[in-house]
Amino acid sequence: MVGKAFRTKAIAKEKWDKLNLSQGKITGFDLAVYQKAQVLLIGAGAIGSHVALALVRKGIGCLDILDDDQVELPNLTRQLFSVKNIGKNKAVCLAKILSKQGFFQSTIRSYPYRWQEAREMRLDLTRYSAIICAVDNNPTRLSAAKFCLAHKIPLVLNGVSRDGVQMYCAVQKPGQACFGCLLPQAINNDQYPCNLPGIIDVIQVVSGFTVYALDTILMPRHREWNLRMVSLDGSIPDSALSMAKKANCPLCGREA
Repeated sequence: MVGKAFRTKAIAKEKWDKLNLSQGKITGFDLAVYQKAQVLLIGAGAIGSHVALALVRKGIGCLDILDDDQVELPNLTRQLFSVKNIGKNKAVCLAKILSKQGFFQSTIRSYPYRWQEAREMRLDLTRYSAIICAVDNNPTRLSAAKFCLAHKIPLVLNGVSRDGVQMYCAVQKPGQACFGCLLPQAINNDQYPCNLPGIIDVIQVVSGFTVYALDTILMPRHREWNLRMVSLDGSIPDSALSMAKKANCPLCGREA
């Protein structure tokens, strides 16, 4: 199975130093490393589309996108799509949009499948520098977490509360606390919610944390947390937690 590939129209390489001038001043950021990275994004919707835009603007070398969903009218207030994309596959539309948004050399491949379908079709999912899971359901998050544990691939997961006020970003790295250790309440949640509330402000916040977390996996940008939780209205204190593996975790406990 081959994904439909799009490539950015990069500016001339002799201009890359100037293009990279501002982000290159950030401690730990390395464009050369970013250009070599291969990242898989599961979910091309609200969070995923904003994460993808940031990665391509920053100069990611290869970004593969999985999503079987179609663009609908209510998506347009918080996702990167336009009216002309309605009824079309999100992964394909997003990849095409991103190809016009990047200025470094990036290849964006779209796969119009669910994560579970991609695994059944035996798509090679083991070659990535990291995987980002930006879906709205725990069964897919858990499946991705188990896969990444088995293949020792770093994973970034995220989610937004149903009231659109709270968000989390979780980082699962090989040998460290897994998704089950970090958010044990998600393990037995097998629902696929539909028609959830959604608004762009909290989406942009969680997307920013996700992009930052990926940087800390690929490069030596500093991070002291593996679970970041934020409440926009301040009703719950924001937290940056560094949690250890749990010996009794049903996902990774045997490895503890």
